[in-house]
Amino acid sequence: MSNSLQGRTAVVFGVANKRSIAWAIAQQMQQAGAQLAITYQNERLKQEAADLIADLPNAQAFQCDVSRDEEIAQLFAQLKERYGKLDALVHSIAYAPAEDLKATSPTPVATAFALRSIPALTLWSRSPRRPAAHD
Repeated sequence: MSNSLQGRTAVVFGVANKRSIAWAIAQQMQQAGAQLAITYQNERLKQEAADLIADLPNAQAFQCDVSRDEEIAQLFAQLKERYGKLDALVHSIAYAPAEDLKATSPTPVATAFALRSIPALTLWSRSPRRPAAHD
C-alpha cells in the first residue's frame, strides 16, 4: 500500500465493530499513512472503540453522538486542539431501531434518513478542515 495519505489527518464516523464499512475504511486510510481519529456514539461503545483502535497505530477514539449538537461542537474542539486541521472526514453512520426495520410507515424511514444525511452536512460544515487548493 502506498503512503498516499502520509501527513494527512482524518476522522471516521461510524466505526461500530470489525464488520462495519467504516472500520474497513479506517484500516485502509491508516495503511495509506493517515493519522486517524475515530468516533463512538456513547459510553456503552467506548470499550469497543478502544479495542478497535488497538489495531490502528497512533489512532485515537472520541465520543460523539451526532444527534447531539453539543457533542459535535465538543468533538471538533478536541480535534482542532489535537490535530489542527482535518484533511478528511468519513461519515459512515447508519442507524435504525430494529423494530423499525419491519415498519412500512414513513416515520422510521425519515429517522434513518435524518441520522444519515443531516449529521453529514452538520459535521462537514463544522469541521476544522484544511482549505482546499481551490478555496
